[in-house]
Order: sequence, then structure tokens, then C-alpha cells
Amino acid sequence: MSIGSVFPSDNPQGKLIALQKEKGELSFPPRDILAGLSRPTFTSYADLNNDGLQDIVVSGFGYLVGHFSWFENMADGNFREHILNDNPGAISNAVYDFNNDGLPDIAVLMGQAREGVFIYYNLGDGNFAESYEIQWPPSYGAAHMSLVDFDGDGAMDVLTANGDNADYTPFAKHYHGVRVYLNNGENHFVEAVFYPLNGAYKALPVDFDADGDLDIAAISFFPDYEKAPEESFVYLENEGDMAFVAWTFLAATDARWLTMDAGDIDGDGDEDIVLGAFVRGASNVPPALEKRWQREATSLLILRNKHF
Repeated sequence: MSIGSVFPSDNPQGKLIALQKEKGELSFPPRDILAGLSRPTFTSYADLNNDGLQDIVVSGFGYLVGHFSWFENMADGNFREHILNDNPGAISNAVYDFNNDGLPDIAVLMGQAREGVFIYYNLGDGNFAESYEIQWPPSYGAAHMSLVDFDGDGAMDVLTANGDNADYTPFAKHYHGVRVYLNNGENHFVEAVFYPLNGAYKALPVDFDADGDLDIAAISFFPDYEKAPEESFVYLENEGDMAFVAWTFLAATDARWLTMDAGDIDGDGDEDIVLGAFVRGASNVPPALEKRWQREATSLLILRNKHF
């Protein structure tokens, strides 16, 4: 996926690209699947209309103009757009059957104007009903969402990170952080955990210590560099009953972390973490730290899990 423009723009240059290996060749020539997208940030795939074909869900963040849409697979290599939310700001999305009716529903985190989590319930035949489930003020800085069953009750819960400070004054905000919303079993979500984290940008739910419950790894793209630069990365260890203990490390300040993922990188059976940096145009960074980044740029940092 190509966002088209990292910086704010309403020029629809985004694309979804397939790299397909040609028979007998070693190259993977690119082929456009979707084009003319409004700064796409996330895609999911599912057969949404039960025709046996894989459709595509696209979060078109845009700027002043954007769309949250699903693209119907027309079986001839083309896709037809169906707009679910005609507003900018779509970020993470996920497909899940929330009401157990056998039809895949769609959840999306919106980060402009009407911020929060929307669920689009699948009514069949490609039709959806919108429900604004988790409502935030328009200044919350929504950044990331994951669906996960945190309390093991069989109902899908929501993990969010909100701390995008790019569009507003860059000072720290007390409402930025990581939140867990528990599903009451009827798809109503109640905030059960709030960990304050200035500039929170992404949170991943993973059982890092293999004790049977979900921990959280979180990054901040807009931490308080003057008072707590180490909050650039935080590991929240789950101690049970939705109580978490926070840990970090000195190398967390080696860069400004824009992205993060988890997986067993070294093949030893536990989950490691990869951090990716973007230090260009950093705001409110102490001069000494900015100079260190310029001298000793860390683009990628691997955190190896030493639990086993």
C-alpha cells in the first residue's frame, strides 16, 4: 500500500499494489489493485457480501476529504467502491462478526471530527448499519486500534492508542494514552484501563511473558521529551484483574518511534518487538537529543524477548 503523501494533502495519490511473481521469472512486477485513494492508512480483507470473492476494506484518512470504504470484488480484476463513512480520518480497521449472525462486520477507528470507534453491522447483500460505539472529542488524537478478547469472556474488546499531536499544539495532553474497552457481551464498550502516555501512537496486545494473559507494548510519537523521553516505548505487564505495571529502557530514546510490530524474530518461541523510526521534523525535541539522533540515527530497533 502506498499512502501517496505522508503530509496533509487532498490529492488522491494513494494505491494498493500487488507484487506478483511471473512464471519463470525472479522479479515481482507491481500491479495496481486500487488507485486514486485518499491517503490510505490500513486495509483488511474479507468476503463481505457472501459471493465467494475476497473484498477489500480501506481506511482513506485523507485530509479535508477522505472516505472509509469497502471495495466489492467484481471478479474481473476490478473493484467497486462502497462508501461507509464519508468523512476524513479513518485509521485502523478490522473485520469481525460482532453479533454472531454469521456475517462479517467492520470496525474502524476514526481520527478527525467524530473521533472514536465505529462498528458497521453487516445486514447482508452488501448493506451495513453504522453504530458509533466509542465516542471521543474531536481533539483526542486517535492513532491506533486493535480488536482482542482481553478478559477471555468470548466477546471482542477494543485496545486503543490516542496521542496524535501533529494537527494541534504540541504540548502534552493529560487525556493521551492507552485504553482498554471491555465488551459487556452486547457490543457496548466500557473503559476498563487507561494508561496515560503522552503522544501514544500504537499499542499491541501480546502475551509477551507467556503467563496466559495479554500484555501491552506501546510507543509514543509525541512523548514529553523534557520530562519523560523514555516514554517513547513502554511495556505494560499484565498482572491480572486488568492491572498493569509499566517498564521501559534507556535505548527507548535512541529515536522517535513511528511504527511497531511483534513476532518471533529469532525463532525461540516467544514474541519479539520491532520499532521503526521517523525523526524528520520532530517538534519539541531538546537540541542535545536532536543532535544525537543526527549523529547516531537508529532507523530500526529489534527488542529480543529473553523470557525463555
